[in-house]
Amino acid sequence: MTVHITTNEDIRKAVQRGLRLPVRFVRDNVLEGPCASEPEVHCEQRCDYWHIRGRERTQFRSRFHDVINALKLRQKIVVWTSGLWSDRLMLWALCAWRLRYRPEHPDLDIVVLGDAPEDGFSRGFVHVKPADARRGLDDPRALSRTRVQHMARSWRKVSGRSPVLSAGGGRADRARKDLVGLGTHQAAFFPRADGSTLTLSRIDELLFSCLGKDWSSPVDVLTHRSSAGAELLKYWMIRISDYFFAMRLRQWAEHRGAEAALESVPYRTDRPPMLEARYRLTAVGDEIKRHGLAEIAQGAPLPVWGVTAYDPAAPWVVVDGPSGQRLERLGERATQDVE
Repeated sequence: MTVHITTNEDIRKAVQRGLRLPVRFVRDNVLEGPCASEPEVHCEQRCDYWHIRGRERTQFRSRFHDVINALKLRQKIVVWTSGLWSDRLMLWALCAWRLRYRPEHPDLDIVVLGDAPEDGFSRGFVHVKPADARRGLDDPRALSRTRVQHMARSWRKVSGRSPVLSAGGGRADRARKDLVGLGTHQAAFFPRADGSTLTLSRIDELLFSCLGKDWSSPVDVLTHRSSAGAELLKYWMIRISDYFFAMRLRQWAEHRGAEAALESVPYRTDRPPMLEARYRLTAVGDEIKRHGLAEIAQGAPLPVWGVTAYDPAAPWVVVDGPSGQRLERLGERATQDVE
């Protein structure tokens, strides 16, 4: 018996309609939020990140465990995926977990369907027809054990305790190129350091640029008539969910209490999350916007894969170098220079 798995809703529909086959399915855009090497830990972290509760949490866990249980089986496994990074990252995870449960025979077949942007960054929408699924089943690609191991290694890197761009150069192969692209995406969530100046992450900088003394909902921020608003809407909205921006504004408003960078008031509480509250900069937030962070702890912590941005216990910051961006622990370069 062949077990079919996918992490893409459009592909799931095409397979079910075109082939009338049951498909084990879990959908989650891992381009944002925490990830973990251990499948059980990963599942709980994703539920917590998305604030999934009650029946919805039970359903998510059930779907996730259906997929994990399939990876434990000796049956043939076909993973239906796409060229989107949201699906490719989950393919890496599936390889890591298949290798974990069946180390001697981590066999997987994959079928890649749908159109995808050249850089692969999108939230998960692909154009795929039932006929594409029928053709795909005729030509699945078997992953070698070596290939599964390589993908599993990449997943461990992404979900590791250090940011992707904290590693050295290594060989300039396809895997390294992929990791650099992903690491650049991850770096946009981390604060930046230029000499003694500590500034907001690129994404937080854009959010603060769209805020001022007037009250703004997350919708107002994303549609702000400025270059920052345009970048949020046209560039980042195709990579991460609009829910992220609403959640991020709330995190800033709740961080540090009376010394928070943002303050909030209820707005359309019947329309969560994009209209349930409005935000504006406090005096602290205006100072951060103009002059940067006084310390990394001023920033609202944000889990990004295996690490957390704005974490005083692990103060990773983005620095620019001759070979591009890199993430270092705050103060690491100064220590190296002294030595």
